[in-house]
Amino acid sequence: MVRVTEITRSPPVVGSSLSLVAATVALVFAALSAQSAVAPAAVGVFLLGVGLYRASRRLVTLGSAALFVGVLLAGVRGGVPEAVLLSALATVLAWDTADHALGIGEQLGREAHSSRLVFVHAATTLLVGVFGSALCYAVYLAVGGGQPVSAVVLLLLGAVALVSALRGSGESNRAVRRGR
Repeated sequence: MVRVTEITRSPPVVGSSLSLVAATVALVFAALSAQSAVAPAAVGVFLLGVGLYRASRRLVTLGSAALFVGVLLAGVRGGVPEAVLLSALATVLAWDTADHALGIGEQLGREAHSSRLVFVHAATTLLVGVFGSALCYAVYLAVGGGQPVSAVVLLLLGAVALVSALRGSGESNRAVRRGR
């Protein structure tokens, strides 16, 4: 007789852990850049953790947005550009890893052996983010003149646009696979 068990639709522990580590790194770098960034970034880490615990995309997105507000505050307040870029990269990594973990939880369940899948996805996101951040930093150094704050903010918005474009192509593929 085959024993049937219910699938737990929570994200895998590995994905949740990686996401929370990345969010904490983002919080630390935002805090090193500007004290005013600590509160929204800390709220973001908390909401991201609650969203992962409850398997709620809305809370994960709100937490990531609050974390990103902390990054923007660090940039606007004249934070060190390197720390702001690293904080932005860690924020995107935290959000993308959390979103991916939620997708794995919905489709395969928490019990599935998905560590390799999570690590490959996180490494790919990190690789794309490092190249994007390096490009943004190179542009910042090349233009560097008299307005570093506005340059950092524009670079952050460019990084968000890049990630949105990358995520948009993935969403259309996911919709096709689900038959929508």
